[in-house]
Amino acid sequence: MGRTVLLTFFFVLAICLYNTAVWADVGVESSPVSEGKTAETVSDEKGPAEDIINEDEELEDVDVELEKVFVKDPIRKYNRAIFTFNDKLYFYFMKPMYKGYNKVVPEKARLSVRKFFSNIRMPVRFFNCLFQGKFKGAGTEVLRLVINSTIGLGGLFDPAKSQFNLEKQDEDFGQTLGKHGMGSNYFIEWPFLGASNVRDTIGFVGDVALDPLTLLTFFVSPFATTGARGYNTFNEVSIDKGETYENIVEPAIDPYIALQDAYTQNRIKKIKE
Repeated sequence: MGRTVLLTFFFVLAICLYNTAVWADVGVESSPVSEGKTAETVSDEKGPAEDIINEDEELEDVDVELEKVFVKDPIRKYNRAIFTFNDKLYFYFMKPMYKGYNKVVPEKARLSVRKFFSNIRMPVRFFNCLFQGKFKGAGTEVLRLVINSTIGLGGLFDPAKSQFNLEKQDEDFGQTLGKHGMGSNYFIEWPFLGASNVRDTIGFVGDVALDPLTLLTFFVSPFATTGARGYNTFNEVSIDKGETYENIVEPAIDPYIALQDAYTQNRIKKIKE
């Protein structure tokens, strides 16, 4: 009975925490396009792209100097409702939890947890490097796995980076699809999972298939997989302290648009790299 309750808790925790982990990669520098930053086209259209606009913004408010990007948002009302739900979930549930966690677990230990899970998830980055034709990056991932799994004590440390200057290749299947010409289609705010789009939703499924943690589903339990991912995500948020997400939404006049712009620019940047 106790084991079932614990596994159920990790299941709920995992889906609640996934949406905030993405902000650890977005960065505060990804301010909304409407504030004058430049972005690359993410559109299914072949012709000139359009400014990041949607029906909540007036056309004349968009800076004509910008490189043009169009974010499709046909389910805007639904997305806004889910964003409000996710936002409240973060501030009233997740934030108090990671604050307590940070008081108990030292930062060095949390960083080692991050490195451990990053080492395990190497196949996701390796195969997506191959899919994108980044063979040097794929080779780098193999070297990192060997070094960090041995000298780095199973991935708890990252000597591949600190001693050999081998940087982690931050590639995922959503980027792979984007590299091969698949447009983002329309923006989606998933319950619990947070900001995404059609392409990245498909990409997320692909990454789950490549993730070694998925094997726990078959050899242990689906709850074991979800629990491991949930803890990894929770640990990531605790390291970031939620600052990236909060710096995006709190100063914004329209937090939903700010989040949408930041997410879109982050994905554009990653696909372009």
